[in-house]
Amino acid sequence: MTFNGATAAELTWSQISDFSTKLENHKTQLLKNLDSSKEKLATTAKEASTITDTTLYKAASCLWAIPEEDQNLDFNKLVSSLQETILNEYIKLDWDIKRLSFWLLTEDPIVFWNSIDTYYNQNAQKITDLENEYYTKATKAKTDFLEYVDNNTELLNWLAIKLDAFNAIQKAANDVTKALDAFSWAVKGKSSLLIDLEKAREEAENSFAEQLDTIITESISTYQPDSDTQAQYYIHKDNFIKKFKQEEKKSEYYLFSAIFSYEKYADLLDRKANVDKQFVNSENTVDCSLLLTTTFNIWSYAKDVKSVSESLVKGLNLLTDAVNNWRIDMSILEEPTVVYFKKDTEKLTKKYIKNFKDMLKSISPAAEELTGSVATGENAVVEETPAVVNVTFTQSFKKNQYHEQVKTLQTVLKDWGYYNGEITGVYSPATIEAVYQFQLKEWIITGNEKDKSAYWWFWNATRARMNSLLQK
Repeated sequence: MTFNGATAAELTWSQISDFSTKLENHKTQLLKNLDSSKEKLATTAKEASTITDTTLYKAASCLWAIPEEDQNLDFNKLVSSLQETILNEYIKLDWDIKRLSFWLLTEDPIVFWNSIDTYYNQNAQKITDLENEYYTKATKAKTDFLEYVDNNTELLNWLAIKLDAFNAIQKAANDVTKALDAFSWAVKGKSSLLIDLEKAREEAENSFAEQLDTIITESISTYQPDSDTQAQYYIHKDNFIKKFKQEEKKSEYYLFSAIFSYEKYADLLDRKANVDKQFVNSENTVDCSLLLTTTFNIWSYAKDVKSVSESLVKGLNLLTDAVNNWRIDMSILEEPTVVYFKKDTEKLTKKYIKNFKDMLKSISPAAEELTGSVATGENAVVEETPAVVNVTFTQSFKKNQYHEQVKTLQTVLKDWGYYNGEITGVYSPATIEAVYQFQLKEWIITGNEKDKSAYWWFWNATRARMNSLLQK
C-alpha cells in the first residue's frame, strides 16, 4: 500500500479499509499462533500437571522449596492472559481506525500502518517467549522438585498429610456455608420466615445480654469483688453469650433439623476457626512451617468432616430444591416456627441466667468462707475458684490427685457445662467424667477408650485443645 504523502484529512475510504483488513488479519493470525503454541506445549503442560497437582508439590511450594516464579505452571491461565492482551490492543487500534474514518483522529498514515505491524510483531514475540519461558520453567520446576523430594521425602510426606487434613476442614466448612447461603436465599425469596426469626433472635440476644449486665451489677454490689474478679465477670459474660447464641441457632433451624443439623454445621465452623487460628497467618495464607513442626493434633479436627459435610450439603440442596419448586409452602410455617423459637429461647435464657448467677457466686469473695486446708482425696474442702484469665494448662493428673490447676480445670469445665460438682482441686471421678465428655465433644477420642484404664488422662491433645479454646 502506498500513501503518496497523504495526510489524515486526505485518507481515502480504501486506505482506511486497508487498515481495518490488515489489523483483522493480524489479530486472526496471532490467535491462531497462540492456539498452535497451546497444542505444541500440551504435552509439556500435561507432564507439569502430573507434578504440580500432587500434594507433595504443593507441600514443597508451601515451604518455598520451589521458587515463587516457578510455581505458576498453569499454561491455560498464561495463554488466556496473553490472549486478553492481544484482544485489548486490537480493540484500541480498531477504535482508532473508526475515529480516522470520522476525521476524529489526526495520524500520519505511514506511522499508523507501522503501528499495526508493531502490534503483530510484539505479540508474536510474546507468544514465542511464552513458549520458551514455559518450557524452561516447567523443566526447572520438575528438576528442582524431584531433587528436593529425593532429599526430603519423609518431611514432604508428613506435611502433605497435614495439608490434606487442613484443606479437608476448609472445604467441608465452605461447602456447607455455600449450600446454606443458597437455601437462605431461596427461603427469603418465598417467605419472611428467616427475617422474622432473625428479628426474634436479635431481641432474645439483647434481652439476655441486658440480664447478664444486671446480674453483674448486683454481684458487684453484693460481693464487692476486686478489679480482677470483676474482669472475670465480664469474661464469663462473653463466654455465656457465645454459648447462648450457639444454642439459639439450633432453635432457629429446628424446623429443618430432620434434614439439616445446625449443630453439626456449627461444629464444622468451630473446627475451621480453631485450625485457622493455629495456622493461617496475617496474609491469610497457611503457615506450612508451623503446620509441619506443631504438635497440634489436626487429624482430630479433620475426622469425618467430608462425610458430615456431604450429608449436610445433600440435605440443604434437597430443602433448597423443595422451596424453589414450591413443594414446601414456607408462608404457612412462619408463625408457628417463630412461636416455637421464642418459647425455646425463653427456656434457654432461664437456664443460662441461673448458671451465670451460680458462676459469679462461685468466683466471688464470699466463696472464701468455704476455703479450708489442702486435702488430697475425695473429701477435700471446697476452695476458692481460681481465675481463668490467660490460663495455660501444663500438667497431667492422676485419679484423686490434688493440684492447684485442677481447681482451674474444674472451673472451666463447669463454665462450659461439662462439670456440676464443687471446686475442690481434686481430680475426682466426676472431674474425670467431665474431661471425658469434653474429649468426646472435641473429637479428641472416639468413645471406644472408656473401657481402657487411660481414657480419663488429661493428656497433651486434650490440654492443647482446651488451651486453644481459652485463648480465644
